[in-house]
Amino acid sequence: MKTLLSIVVLCLICMHVWGQEKKNAVKVLPVSLPLNSVVFEYERMLNEKNAVEFGIGLPVERTFVDKFGMDLNEDDDISNDKLGIFSFRAAYRHYTGKSMLPKGFYIAPYIRYLGVSGSFDMETVEDEPESSSFNENYDVKINTFGAGCQLGYQFLISKTVTLDLFFFGLEAGLGEIDANIYLSDPEQVGDTYNDIKDAINDLPAVWGDKIDVSSGSSKVSVNGKKLFYPMYRGGISLGIVF
Repeated sequence: MKTLLSIVVLCLICMHVWGQEKKNAVKVLPVSLPLNSVVFEYERMLNEKNAVEFGIGLPVERTFVDKFGMDLNEDDDISNDKLGIFSFRAAYRHYTGKSMLPKGFYIAPYIRYLGVSGSFDMETVEDEPESSSFNENYDVKINTFGAGCQLGYQFLISKTVTLDLFFFGLEAGLGEIDANIYLSDPEQVGDTYNDIKDAINDLPAVWGDKIDVSSGSSKVSVNGKKLFYPMYRGGISLGIVF
């Protein structure tokens, strides 16, 4: 009996030490839901001031029209619209305090991959020279890879719940776009091609010179690579510590 009791006590001590040495947090970012993505993060303390963090965002393909302030022509009817965002982020956190718990003010350099996939169908009605309509199917993919630095403060409530406010972050990187527009009326290919070319010509040269537009019998394609972008990152996350 004494031996069994000693083993139980020893196991409890080991579990306590293990819990003290390995501080983990699993978090979710509610601000990502309106952007059609569910983002989870995992953080692990390395020592009293430093931690590593990994985050993954899983796409939730849902409608996006009327969600992001899109200004659509009243003659355009959009349907089958879907948007999903996938992301992966790896960060190194340095806390200014001295605690094995993931709390306090921190600075976190990171790298991130972001993949955006969207599609929708659009019917356009033209009144001149006679009433007619044609359909356009849009398929767009955007990929970015960048690096940045994040400032924030993580609160720890009752040593169980985390509230992470990352209030200032700057990111820069390179992106690429691959978009195809399929038209039901081949006669509209030329007008669509010219409209896109005009829009690209209005962009800064750092982008416009790296985007190509091509056309086929019933399709217009837009391809761009090594597109430099700056980005601001901020938000909030909630999680648990174990």
